[in-house]
This record gives sequence, structure tokens and C-alpha cells, in this order.
Amino acid sequence: MKQMFAIMLLLAVWPLRAQWDTASAPRYRLAAPAVGTLLVTGGTLFTYNPYLKSQAVQLRDAVQADGHGRLQFDNYIQYLPAVSPVALNLCGIKSRHSLFKLALLEGGSYLLGAAILNAGKHGLAIERPDCSARTSFPSGHTFTAFTGAEILRREYGEHYPWVAVTGYAVALLVAAMRIYNNRHWVGDVLAGAGVGILSTTVVYWILDRELSITP
Repeated sequence: MKQMFAIMLLLAVWPLRAQWDTASAPRYRLAAPAVGTLLVTGGTLFTYNPYLKSQAVQLRDAVQADGHGRLQFDNYIQYLPAVSPVALNLCGIKSRHSLFKLALLEGGSYLLGAAILNAGKHGLAIERPDCSARTSFPSGHTFTAFTGAEILRREYGEHYPWVAVTGYAVALLVAAMRIYNNRHWVGDVLAGAGVGILSTTVVYWILDRELSITP
């Protein structure tokens, strides 16, 4: 079990340290896709590799051993990173892009990620740990939170790093709560986080580079 926690910590926390660097710095342009790819790969391995899958089951059993009930706040705070740019702009803390351009970037990121998410959920049909449905992989709540967190990093990370850190802290809390509430396996939340980061990366690349959208 200690090995399991060490692997989870490595996959979910260590790669994200590269995310604190400004999104426009040339030598860090590959950081986000590398992190997203690593998380999706890790999530897939925890879902399909027999050994890692058994470790995920042991983690689920350990977390649920005390028979605790479910906490519902993750259903709400998953949206906190996504709505934060509007609130921050209204408070005078300006994002890198205007609100109109930010809406395009955010909307595109969620639409692309949702398409990938639904394809995985209904195409792979992985059963949830509570056996309530076969839509476990990837985690939608985690995807929502990490998409918002990555947008916050890209919009505020250079001048307001505390905003990026807070966004990712909320996203990690949402991921942990999905496991605590027995709604997702560890592989689901890793993949959901990766899809959120990758979809945001693709949309920012297209709109920022191809369409020359600037602040």
C-alpha cells in the first residue's frame, strides 16, 4: 500500500511542478502536454495493468474500510476554478486575455475535453467502484476541475502564481474526493486530470497561435 501511495503522489503531484512556469516561456511549452500525457497514461495503466489495477482495488478498500458516508461538496467546487477568472476580473485582477477571448478559450477547452471524456466513458464502459454505472473512466468531476485549474495557470500564473496554486489545490481536492466518495478509481481521476490539461493545451495552441488571439 505504501508503494501505491508513492506512485499516486509521483503521478499526480510531481509532474505539475512544471506547470507553475509561465505558459509563454519557450522552454516550457512542452510541459503541459507532457504532464497531460503522463497523467492519461498513468490512468490507463491503473485501469488495465493487472498489478496496478489490483493496487487500485486495495486503495479503494482501504479508503472505504471505515464505512464513511459520502460528502457532496465536490459536486460544487469542481466548478470553482472555471468561474474564478470572471470573479477575479470583476475584482480588478485582470487575466492575460480579455473576458471575450477567455470565454472562447474556456468554452473550447471544455467542449473538446467533454467530447473525449464521453467517448471514453461510453466507449470503454468501466464500472464505477460503487457499481452504480459503467461510466467511470475518465472522471468528469476531475476533468472539470483540472481544466479550470490549467486555464487559471495560463491566465494568471506569470503574475499571480498564488491563483494557479489555489486552482490546482482545488482540483487535487476534487480528485481526492471522487476516490473518498467511492465514485471513481485512482486511474479515473488521473485520466480525467490529464484530459483536462491536454484539451486546454490544444485549444490554447489553436487560438493563440493559429488564430493569433492576443490579450
